[in-house]
Amino acid sequence: MSLLKSTLNLNDKVVQLLEAAGCDDLGAIAAMDVNDLRKRLADANQQLKVYKKLPSAKQIEKWITTAREQAGVTTEEQAPAEETPAAAQVAETPAEPELVNFEFDPDVLEMIAMSPLALPLPGKLLAAKQVPVQEIPEAVLLTAARGDVSIRVGTKSPEKTTESPIIKTPVAQGNYVNTISFGMKKEEVNRSRIRSTREFLDPNAKQPTEDHKALAAERMQRLRAAAPETNRGVDPSSRRYIRGVLHSNPNRVWWGALFTLACHFFIPFGIFAAFALLLKDNGSSMFQWVPSWFLAFPLGVFVIGALYLTISYGCTCRICGQKCFVPRNCLKNKKAHHIPILGYVFAVALHIVLFRWFRCSFCGTPVRLKE
Repeated sequence: MSLLKSTLNLNDKVVQLLEAAGCDDLGAIAAMDVNDLRKRLADANQQLKVYKKLPSAKQIEKWITTAREQAGVTTEEQAPAEETPAAAQVAETPAEPELVNFEFDPDVLEMIAMSPLALPLPGKLLAAKQVPVQEIPEAVLLTAARGDVSIRVGTKSPEKTTESPIIKTPVAQGNYVNTISFGMKKEEVNRSRIRSTREFLDPNAKQPTEDHKALAAERMQRLRAAAPETNRGVDPSSRRYIRGVLHSNPNRVWWGALFTLACHFFIPFGIFAAFALLLKDNGSSMFQWVPSWFLAFPLGVFVIGALYLTISYGCTCRICGQKCFVPRNCLKNKKAHHIPILGYVFAVALHIVLFRWFRCSFCGTPVRLKE
């Protein structure tokens, strides 16, 4: 190939393309005509993707002329070969073997079961590895094979397992295989091997008895639903019917709701009382009726505000963890408690104080404060 490269002044890509087309010496190129060589180069380039645009017919003709000059072949010597009658060429061609269908042959199916899996290779990979097209073996078509079928198999048949493998069929796009994976069916979880955190930390810990399991089941039931005696005789559609999951700190939530309602009461009255006392001290005749004990309202704002920040501000929903008594400018659940003008926080706090359960304004989950 180095002689071919230096003689015809070709680059590596052209040499690779000529080699893939079966023209790896000067004699083979000299025996070609322009159309035949160009067709072979087009077929090889379609597989290897070396050139976006093939060399021109004039350039190919120049290669053939140079090859004939170097090989000492004249046009007259090639004429008889080109003028060979088609009937003589057909007569010299050996008869092709008859097509045979091996698709349902038991021996062939057994060989396929023992053979490795073959995947199609992209054309770019073959070009990068410089694999000639003529060295790529032709795939065996079982429904129309010529002669005997030869398949490379393993040394022994694979052992059959009770669980059938899960095989994802390759998804091909063009000459590339995108995904392929093999795996076995997932085994079910063996619950007998599951251990609790306490058993993991202390392997010598005593196993829970049936009484402990019964108490745990009862506790779980109490967390999910109220006791039967709690709602005995109450209409399930009534607001007095206590429902929802049990809150982890029901007493704090109830006191938080009470202080939230107190804030809604003391803040407006405290502002009004402070304004009225100020006008009374300035000698206004309209506010001479204001008693001195109205001063308790402005002072109560600070006391109730401190209790709100200490207790109410930290109360959260057991499910979503959002603060129950802190107003937020966001989309609320469609089932949330709401009173026009007074808003969501006041409605939730009032519902908790009156009925000992509430529905979270954010996630909509009912939460109760009574077992």
